[in-house]
Amino acid sequence: MTELSMLSGGKRSKGIARINTTELPLVSIITVTYNAAIFLEQALESIVNQTYPNIELIVIDGGSTDGTLDIIQRFEANIDLWLSEPDKGIYDAMNKGLALATGTWVGFKNADDWYLPTAVAVLVEHASRKEADVWYGNTQSVIQEEPLATAPFYTSYHRLGKSNGIDHRSSFVRTELHKKVLFDTRYRLAADLDAFWRLEKAGARFAHIPEFLAYKRYGGASDGTVILEEVFQINRTWKGLWFACLAYLAVWRKFTVWKVGNLVLRTVLGNEGYLRFKQRRQAA
Repeated sequence: MTELSMLSGGKRSKGIARINTTELPLVSIITVTYNAAIFLEQALESIVNQTYPNIELIVIDGGSTDGTLDIIQRFEANIDLWLSEPDKGIYDAMNKGLALATGTWVGFKNADDWYLPTAVAVLVEHASRKEADVWYGNTQSVIQEEPLATAPFYTSYHRLGKSNGIDHRSSFVRTELHKKVLFDTRYRLAADLDAFWRLEKAGARFAHIPEFLAYKRYGGASDGTVILEEVFQINRTWKGLWFACLAYLAVWRKFTVWKVGNLVLRTVLGNEGYLRFKQRRQAA
């Protein structure tokens, strides 16, 4: 394909727009990707195959060179709007997607994650029964893909800024509010935490969906220790030095116990026993 500063397409570029109604509120899903063709198809399929019918799919690509555009064009009939151009990182791409979103709710599904089939339907059902501005559910952490093995990640607004806070992969925000609270591109890994703190400061009402909504692959940058410096800075900005220090120490302690515990479990139980143990249902 010819190299251009920006490539774009989708149904909206052809004048075909989704309708947002009270009965079927439009939910915008923004997928950001860069040279992640190996995972992108699964992410897009999980959105296209949602049981809820009124979804606006927006794909923001950072100018990939690995076949990503071929996948995007294969899904063109299901994509409302896509663009491919160089960006300043994942959160810059997410802000671009926010500017283009027209739904009542907006969620983000990165190329290496995917939704459960009923995720959006569950969101709309809960939102129809209770007023809130941020809905968040639980996430399954993928620890082995063939066969699929997962570990449950239960989330809580009351632990925001700590190890079991809100997971952006399973969260949805009122679009009009999120457009006022964009991601701070100074952060490379934890701008979603900063956005949640700023949403809280803006008076957003948070509500938990006690169901699993998405899968996340373990092993990305946000699962390591590099992210902790940004989390510390963000927590210090919004909650003070004491909170930031306590959260930092707690996460390091949990990370150390987790690493050592996993090593012991694999040694004692073997790989199959270890996977069965990790998939056990834990108390929320």
